[in-house]
Amino acid sequence: MAGGRVGARLRADVVVRADARRLSQAAGNLIANALEHGSGSVRLGARVEGDRVRIEVSDDGPGLAAPIPALSRPRGARGRGLAIVAEVARRAGGALHSAPSAGGARLVIELPAAS
Repeated sequence: MAGGRVGARLRADVVVRADARRLSQAAGNLIANALEHGSGSVRLGARVEGDRVRIEVSDDGPGLAAPIPALSRPRGARGRGLAIVAEVARRAGGALHSAPSAGGARLVIELPAAS
């Protein structure tokens, strides 16, 4: 969706142990996916929960099937963005998963918090 809006709620004290370039790519993939499949409103947030950081991207689109369908696509298939996000999270000691949402999709990258 061209002309979509992205709102962010981020705190300076949320710090993770991850490759900054790859994490930026992962967040960009989630935002691009939400803009493509939603109706134009995307929310980005991050918070610390114990020794983990949750980075959430949500949209107001049709939602997604669980488990995340793109993670089972063969290599080279279209729509590998979410598979890349999952791999970035895994390499940093975390995971990608979907979370319940009243409307639209909500994807969460969980990573170890920096100590």
